[in-house]
Amino acid sequence: MGTHKLKVLILGTHAKILDVMAGEFIPGGVRITYGRSAVEMEQFIGAEAFDGIFLDLQDCLEDSLACLQFMAENPQSKPALTFGYGDSCVPAGLVQSALSKGMHQWLPWISTSPDLFRIQLAGTLQLMLRHRQLLARVDEATGARQAAEAASRSKSDFLAAMSHEIRTPMNGVIAMTGLMLETSLSHDQRSYLDTIYNSSESLLNIINDILDFSKIEAGKMELEKNPFNLRSCIEDTTDLLSAKSFEKQIELIQEVDPVIPSEIFGDEQRLRQILVNLLGNALKFTEQGEVKIHVKCVPPQPNASAMEPNQALTLHFAIQDTGIGISPERLAKLFQPFTQAESSTARKYGGTGLGLAISRKLVELMGGKMWVESTQGKGSTFHFTIQTQSRPNSAPPAFLARNPRLADLRILIINQNPASRSLVTRMCQLWGMVPVAPDSSLDALETLRKGEPIDLVLIDIQCPGQDGIHIAREIHKIPSAAIIPIILVTPLGKGRNVPQQAHLAFGHTLPKPLKPSQLHALLEKVVLNPQSTTKPAPLQQPASKLTDKYPLQILVVDDNTINQRVAVRILQQLGYKADVAGNGREALEALDAKPYNLILMDVMMPEMDGLEATQLIRQRQMDPSRKNYQARMVIVAVTAHAMQGDREKCMASGMDDYLSKPVRPKDVREMLEKWGEKVAPTNLVSEVPAPVPTKPAVEESAPSPVDMDRLLDLTDGSNDNLRELTEMYLKQTTQQMEQMHQAVMAGEHDKLRRVAHSCAGSSATLGMTRLVPLLRDLEKMGLEGNLTRAADCLSLAASEYYQIQLFIKTRPEFASVSTESLITA
Repeated sequence: MGTHKLKVLILGTHAKILDVMAGEFIPGGVRITYGRSAVEMEQFIGAEAFDGIFLDLQDCLEDSLACLQFMAENPQSKPALTFGYGDSCVPAGLVQSALSKGMHQWLPWISTSPDLFRIQLAGTLQLMLRHRQLLARVDEATGARQAAEAASRSKSDFLAAMSHEIRTPMNGVIAMTGLMLETSLSHDQRSYLDTIYNSSESLLNIINDILDFSKIEAGKMELEKNPFNLRSCIEDTTDLLSAKSFEKQIELIQEVDPVIPSEIFGDEQRLRQILVNLLGNALKFTEQGEVKIHVKCVPPQPNASAMEPNQALTLHFAIQDTGIGISPERLAKLFQPFTQAESSTARKYGGTGLGLAISRKLVELMGGKMWVESTQGKGSTFHFTIQTQSRPNSAPPAFLARNPRLADLRILIINQNPASRSLVTRMCQLWGMVPVAPDSSLDALETLRKGEPIDLVLIDIQCPGQDGIHIAREIHKIPSAAIIPIILVTPLGKGRNVPQQAHLAFGHTLPKPLKPSQLHALLEKVVLNPQSTTKPAPLQQPASKLTDKYPLQILVVDDNTINQRVAVRILQQLGYKADVAGNGREALEALDAKPYNLILMDVMMPEMDGLEATQLIRQRQMDPSRKNYQARMVIVAVTAHAMQGDREKCMASGMDDYLSKPVRPKDVREMLEKWGEKVAPTNLVSEVPAPVPTKPAVEESAPSPVDMDRLLDLTDGSNDNLRELTEMYLKQTTQQMEQMHQAVMAGEHDKLRRVAHSCAGSSATLGMTRLVPLLRDLEKMGLEGNLTRAADCLSLAASEYYQIQLFIKTRPEFASVSTESLITA
């Protein structure tokens, strides 16, 4: 039975009953402790844990009741079972009183039947044993629960910290790219920057897979429901993957049924995440042929004329490839986390297999389902559906209807990929054109030599055997075809590599993957003015300045100087001059000095974080004596955290809205437009900064402690901006180096972690790439509380920082930067 582990405490003076109890317990290995009074019993109970406590309700009634009262008022972590015993003539009222005070069982002593009492004692042994086992299991369950909770907290803390670490440098990349897109650029520069910008956002989404999987596991994934352009979403996705498709010589084809309206409701970022994953996988596992995405409406709504505003839609996406396919035995496991389509592909193709599990869950959250059809060696088709709604007054795009200016024009399509050729043919037929689409380029040339009437020629540059440029030259050798306008379809970004003599032959290029809107616009252009060449789209300027419409006083609150700079530059691009505070306390001081209408508030800051500062601001707004706090004031959280509940914490503290880093210029503009009319005073006029000078050409330099390209990108080539940002960095970093030295000497690991984290963030943003790994090592040492190697690592970091200062001192770009007082050996 294992009763040898049991311990009992007995209060009583009835010698005969005590002898019977001893005779029953001692042979079983039970340890017995005797108490003679309530005081003595309380001392025993407070000193150790017992499995059972036996109280004499006959001779020691008052002590027994006092003992029960003590246990009720001082509950033990491992409570004992309590038993009352005594002669059977003990009044029932006394027994009931003891039971009401916590006694578990009454054991009556019948002098004429001592064996019955022994049987009852044996039952108590069984009860105590089961009770001990139950307590042990409860302890195990409690320990497991606490360990799980601790692991969950650690995981959440790690994910939150990782999110903060990733989003802080990404904030600089995306924000500065967005700012550059607002400047005057050539067509090629704008195309490249668009790809950098979209790729940065895609990278951020891919990094977020880990966070997403954590949210999915916890059942806390939430989707947005905003209007967006479905075709633009798909086109942006294929543009991101166009370089890979060109590298592998694989056609990337997109087709959206014309009946689908332009704008639908849903979560564009999550849909793009699904498409990037599925299309990326299709390209990864395809060596030749094509990858195609086709979107159509699921019946019973196949007819565009039957669609109404806010109509519910079921969209069916199919991503088809001509790749390696999937074996039947692997299909069932395909959507499980960390599973590859084939066990042998992990080594060749890489990846963890996490993307499909996340994508399937996202599809299910969108009200749809995901499945796959595959034939090994012939390719796969991934299907998924989503439930959505059409936006009010959102019809299919106008360019998807018959066009009288293009109608009846005969267009020769030279494209040797059947799927791509078929898609272009259907597009042209939709506009009323008459497509001629031979199977080969030789047949196309023969068509022209025969003198068949052709008004336009569309050539894909990737023609097997003969490239498109050669075909264009051959066409212009045919007398009857010498003046036919020719459009050359080239991979995205490759148009500038087309030889100059080829441009004389056709004069128009179109990027792949083909987009119906771009093809339609270029065809119209060719028809209206055949001799013109494609020109870059003019820089779009805002219809009106935000500062004229919403004259706001803005305060940026962030402890990281580089993040401050990014936010201020974004606001400058929008016409605003913002003030800056380094933490919540400085924000309150700024508000004491002057009123603000809008505050961009970082959440995680030293001294006083954004949540506490917001709460104090809201409290002060209720005090009529604080004049600067009386106007309507919008506080927007700006944070790198992205965990479930962060938004709710910000809203609960009194904030009005939430921006997640990386902050994009369009996000800031939308935020200002959203709140500007509600808070903008009529008597405030924002100061508009002087135009930023054009960035000068920068000569290439050998690898150095400073990434000059990154630094010059951040400053737009302005010497004043370069001087200001560099001196700001040197001053801040010099102080932080001294703070880290003090922290190492004093063994303050938390201070070391915090300062190294901030210094690494600003250094990474400005391109001090050799210094950043050393700072990350110091941050990790501070986090782990182990400073054994910290002094040596800090010495290396100081040496690298010295190299940065020497570099700045010797470069002509930094001639106006003061460094003499900053350089230390």
